[in-house]
Amino acid sequence: IIHQLETKDLYGTGTTVVRQLTISNILIRCVLLINAHCTNRMPTMSEGRNKTKQNFTSYVNQVPEENLVNDDYKPKLLSGELEAARANNVCMYIASYLKDGKVYGEKTGILLITNFRLSFVSLDMEDEQARETNKIDKIRIVCKNFKTFTFGFQLSEIGKGKYIADALLKFAFPARHNLLFLYRFKEKYYRSATCENVKMYDKKTDWFQELERCNATGGWRVYSKDCRVSNSSLPIHFVVPKHLSDFDYDKISKSFRNNRSAIWVWGIKDAALVRLAELNPNITNTTEENTLLEHVRRCDPQKRQPRLLELYKILPSIQDVNLSYIKLLDLCTPDSDQQFMAQDGRFYTLLEKSYWLFYVSLCLKHSDIAAKLLREGQTVVLQEINGRDMSCVISSLVQLLLDSSYRTIQGFQSLIQKEWVILGHPFSDRLGHVSTVKVAERSPLFLLFLDCTWQLLQQFPESFEFSDVFLTTLWDSLFLPIFDTFQFNSETERHQARNAEHVVLRPVWDWEKQFDNKDLALFTNPLYQVKLREVLLAVQSNSNSSSSPQTPIASSLFSARRSDVSNGHSVLNGAGMQQLLKHDEQFLEPQCCLRDIELWQQCYFRWMPHLEIKYGGIAQCDLLNRFLLSNIYKLRQDLGQSVTANASNDQVDALEQILASMIIQTRDPDAASDASVAISSFFPFSSIVPTAQCSELLIAGNDINFSHDSMYETSSLND
Repeated sequence: IIHQLETKDLYGTGTTVVRQLTISNILIRCVLLINAHCTNRMPTMSEGRNKTKQNFTSYVNQVPEENLVNDDYKPKLLSGELEAARANNVCMYIASYLKDGKVYGEKTGILLITNFRLSFVSLDMEDEQARETNKIDKIRIVCKNFKTFTFGFQLSEIGKGKYIADALLKFAFPARHNLLFLYRFKEKYYRSATCENVKMYDKKTDWFQELERCNATGGWRVYSKDCRVSNSSLPIHFVVPKHLSDFDYDKISKSFRNNRSAIWVWGIKDAALVRLAELNPNITNTTEENTLLEHVRRCDPQKRQPRLLELYKILPSIQDVNLSYIKLLDLCTPDSDQQFMAQDGRFYTLLEKSYWLFYVSLCLKHSDIAAKLLREGQTVVLQEINGRDMSCVISSLVQLLLDSSYRTIQGFQSLIQKEWVILGHPFSDRLGHVSTVKVAERSPLFLLFLDCTWQLLQQFPESFEFSDVFLTTLWDSLFLPIFDTFQFNSETERHQARNAEHVVLRPVWDWEKQFDNKDLALFTNPLYQVKLREVLLAVQSNSNSSSSPQTPIASSLFSARRSDVSNGHSVLNGAGMQQLLKHDEQFLEPQCCLRDIELWQQCYFRWMPHLEIKYGGIAQCDLLNRFLLSNIYKLRQDLGQSVTANASNDQVDALEQILASMIIQTRDPDAASDASVAISSFFPFSSIVPTAQCSELLIAGNDINFSHDSMYETSSLND
């Protein structure tokens, strides 16, 4: 990964089918099954030697099974990666599929455990004779991102099941943080240009620019520590009341948990969004808190009283969220077909009892309340116990509702850097990267935030540049112990690891280190429209920089409308421009009732084959939108109309690669000459492999026939 796996395939074995997961993703300690049959299908992640460039993960080019390897093949490992255990003749149970008139339900191959990942490589095995002497027949693994594996050891050597289980327990549940693979992977890292445009908020200038962008320099200033404080969850730079000296601010902060007193994060119309922790438990009166709120009031030019939202009183605790997540996980990872069918009739009852959607609705509701207060010019102070959990969720959602620049890909990444990474959300503890962390400290609050963001994306599909594929991939990346973004509890821990342990820091935002251009094209939302307000702001500021959230990055392919407006900006005078800005405010008002909240199916259901619609679903409509907009872009070029530089030929070519790799022949005998896009409802996380003979139909015919039988077919649920 990172160094493109030396531009080769993962194991250097040609077109071998490899299924893998990172060790840090494993959630449950390998439930050992004796003579129990489970069917769970996993996505195919294939590596091809014939490619000129191969990244760690690819959504699109899934290679068919051929040229399979032998038992004694040598895996290609990353720098610092060590093979810990392997077992030959292992059966991986997948969903039943039909091939050559026969029903298959398992694959046989090699199971590998390293200090970084678990990998399964398919082999061409005919021997189905089981060994009755194995102590462990099967191992079932449930991952934190709802992925499941079931491996059988009936054909393996005696004791291999226990051997694999011991290796998993050792590397999947490290007792110390410095046992993560992140500390062993010392390969050099060179940041790409796209990642440079993401504001990391680790510099004083980043915070100062944000203050200027929000017109908040009158009441607030950037506070910088002389040196890093050991065990502090605060960064070295953040924003505090301007009239307080460093000494006075430090003195007041000592009264609050983790020394986290008032921290400015965003502002609008002289109103500020502020985060605050609770008073220390030994302080029984609220004098210090009232004093701090008075200092916050003085930061307002109009000296209005701030509105205090005590999040710990109106939102679930981190323990409540974690319990809800566990119930949702159990619901979306049934152990067997029988369990799936048993819970199917009462699925919505079980979903309601998990309270997950209820917590999503609560977060959206109170974010909307805070956003409306800010729009009215009232400063909002978000207070919770430690100022590092639910305040991250609500603060981020408020800015998504009010600030359209954070609805772009780069803006959204900068928002996460500011609210979650730099301001010290304890990712390591909440995600359970280290096994010794108490269960009470674990809670996937970031998933709750992503789910809320997905709800906004469904309600306002034209307002967000990123797609649901981007959000789902972001959730998966939390468990990739290569990138440091989500591996630490604070910026202080990250700094100590870099200096004491010589950890090479790699931000996850450098997506090119994981994906090819054709995969990254799926991160953008084809329905995204750059609003007039953003165009006028860009013209008004005469800024061409994509690094500032004030000028949002354009949709990767289809933002010609923005150019058409900006080309005519000379006809607008200053007053006309301000009037247009006034009437084009982009505030989102979400529907927060529980009846308006949907279940994020792509994230939670993508590993459940029974719920997958083959050759159909919303994903196919999305791909059709991309295809149509690509043709519109080309037509604009042919007609000589203006198009943006961001809509480059390379991006269009990437989209064509996606479409070309997804073409298959339709299954309708009467339309055998027509082509259809071979994706399922969970594309690009689907395990469907396109037929090789039809991979060039798009280029040859430049037409796609989206017949009703391939787009909306539901009979495949019973295949």
